[in-house]
Amino acid sequence: MHPDVISSIAELLVETSQRTQLVVTTHSDMLVSALSHVPEAIIVCERGTDGSSHERLEPEKLKLWLKGELGGTRW
Repeated sequence: MHPDVISSIAELLVETSQRTQLVVTTHSDMLVSALSHVPEAIIVCERGTDGSSHERLEPEKLKLWLKGELGGTRW
């Protein structure tokens, strides 16, 4: 996805989610960042030794995650 359209895609996702349920998966930290104004919409999935976990992050923890400080990143 071209970086210039990510914020538009994020807006469309939020708008569409008002009418129907959406499940979107991404590895794009730019898309997650564009959606960070609605942190309740973001669920971080982690694969651990005991299986996968899913967590909604508080806004401050989401900021740390976007910086790569909480795992769940490609680094």
